[in-house]
Parts: sequence; C-alpha cells; structure tokens
Amino acid sequence: MDKATVQRFLDGMKYEAERTEPPAQFPQLPDIPSGRYVDPQFLALEREQLWKKSWLYACHLDEIPTPGSFLVSRKTGAPIIILRDKNDCVRAFYNTCRHRGGPLVKSDSGCVEGFVCGYHGWTYTLDGRLIGTPDIEGVEFFDRSTMGMVPLRLETWEQLIFVNFDQSAEPLSTYLGKIPEQSRGFQFEGLQSVERRDYVIDCNWKVYVDNYLEGYHIPIAHPGLMREIDYAQYRTDTYRYYSQQFAPIRGMKPEDSAGRFYPPGTGLQEALYFWIFPNLMLNIYPDNLSTNLIVPLSHDRTLTIFEWFFHDEHSEKLRERIQRAVAFSDEVQQEDIELCRQVQRGLNSSTYDRGRYSVKRENGVHHFHMLLSEFLAKS
Repeated sequence: MDKATVQRFLDGMKYEAERTEPPAQFPQLPDIPSGRYVDPQFLALEREQLWKKSWLYACHLDEIPTPGSFLVSRKTGAPIIILRDKNDCVRAFYNTCRHRGGPLVKSDSGCVEGFVCGYHGWTYTLDGRLIGTPDIEGVEFFDRSTMGMVPLRLETWEQLIFVNFDQSAEPLSTYLGKIPEQSRGFQFEGLQSVERRDYVIDCNWKVYVDNYLEGYHIPIAHPGLMREIDYAQYRTDTYRYYSQQFAPIRGMKPEDSAGRFYPPGTGLQEALYFWIFPNLMLNIYPDNLSTNLIVPLSHDRTLTIFEWFFHDEHSEKLRERIQRAVAFSDEVQQEDIELCRQVQRGLNSSTYDRGRYSVKRENGVHHFHMLLSEFLAKS
C-alpha cells in the first residue's frame, strides 16, 4: 500500500497521551472513516503494522504441560509452534522448515523429542537447532548452525503466553502496564482450561472490538445484561496500551428476584475487565479467568475465541456454574453477533462515511482508534 493511501486512511488523527479519565470532548475528531472497515487493503496494512508489531496472546501454559509438549497456535494470525524444550524452557518458533518452507508439524498438539519436516526430512531439536539434513553433503557454503528454526519473541505473564514478531518492540510489561498490580489478589497458578467456544462473524475485526469497548448499546441491545449491571455507574478508564471497564452489579428489585444470573453478593462486583491492544479481552473473576480473542480472517469475517479457566475442573458444582456462565455469555454473544453483522452492512453503504463519539460512553473506542492510528503511522 503506497504512502498516500496510508495517509488517507490515517486521516490526520494523532495519538493522545495516557489518560485515565474520559476527555471533556473530542475536538475536531469524528469517528474513523468506514473505509478502514471495508477495504481489504487496509487489513493487509494492519497485519503488517499491528499483528507483526504487537504482543499477541498465543496460549495458556496449561496447554503445554511437560517437556516436549507443543501446540500449534493460530491465534496470532500465522501458524507458530509453542513448546517446552527438554530444560522446561517455553519457546516459540515459526512452523516452517528452512529448506522449502513446509510445515514442521501438521498436528495441532502433541509431545515429541524433536521435529522432522514431512517434506524432505530435515530434523530440528526442541531448542530450534538444525541437526539432520539428508543428502546435503557437498553443498558449498552450507552451514547448519545458520539454518535453525526461526524463533519469535516470547514472554509470559502468570499463566498466559504472549509472542511478538518484532524483535525491537517494547517489552510485554509495557503493554500490561498496571494490570499485574490491579489483579494481584487473583490466583493464576493452577488454572486449567475447561471450555472453549469459537464464533465466526461476518464483520471486520474492528467492528467487534468497537462493540466490546462501549456500553452505550447495552440498554438497547442486551436486556439480560442490563438487568445485571448498574448502567449509570458503567465507565471505562484508558491507559497506554489497554483499557479497563467497570460494570458494577445492580441492586435487586422485587420484579427480577427470580430472573437474575448474578444476584448481589456473588462477587461479580469484584470482577476485572481488561482490553489489551490490539485484540485481547481479559475477564478476571474471583474464582475464574476468561479470555476473548479476536482474530481477523478477512476484511469482513472475524473469528472470536472465548475460553474459560478454572481451578477445580472436576467439581460437579463447578461444572454447573461453568454451564450457566457459558450459556449467559452465549446469549450476549449472539446479540452482539447480529449487531456486528448489521453494522458491517451499514459500513458498506454509500450513504455512510463516519459518525461521532459519545464522550461519556465511547472513550474506550476513541482510545482504541488512536492506538490504531499510532501503529499504522509507524515506519
């Protein structure tokens, strides 16, 4: 994409410094243009500038429990191998043989002593060294030590594994900011994956993120959720690379005593809701953790991955709670799916270009758009 096209998309928007309170107004800044949501070229630019330069959630440590275990993660937009080597060190590599580019593993997970490419049999150790190259003897200037598996930067926070394709990017701690401090009371150790739900939605990935980052639509679109929260107290605080939403539990009313999913006193008011740029939603409850990950499949199709993590997955009482939590989440998700589909259709209309932000309700969306503009403007 040429510079003129990039600049047209950026539309002169500048990134604003960290703020923890909604701005009094958004002067001269309308919403971002609809072209950012409907143009396939713009997604190609985002893949280069966002996905290859940001910290991306890849998997949970529970998914690679022992030395030799590996997982092929596609959550980052490109198939990569996450593994534990023989020294219990967690590593990340491209799932690509250095000979002709074939995949080193075709299964989604497993436990191995090393990797053998199924194309020509080149062999690699778990720490990425190339040790086997059939019939390469006599090739001039061939040096195995320079042909190992290509690593990615990998960092962990608690039980979560993140990768970055950019060797010069800021550390993961910069992206997380105060989240480790804000979630200090939660017990991350011992979490196990208990449920996963995947949804493919006919919308641009940013449509879904926009929707998640504002509670503006809750009174209209989510009657069940509206019964649970104190909407008047709903707010979003923004930080450098993330934002935090506060949705306090609403007091009980006589007419809804039998229809509430989270009655007061269940601990929901203690929940922490974080969005981490560009595509991770992190929901921390007193007894569990859930993640929502957004993966663009094309400019108008998006994969949303919901996962739940608990400590005692075999408890019968817990299974009932999980089923109820998943059912309630699915109810809200189905409502959001239809909203996002409709918005995507509207963004393709010749009559729509852009809207305006609600200062009170959409400061999280505005913060997201400013980060987008910052990353897209990077050389």
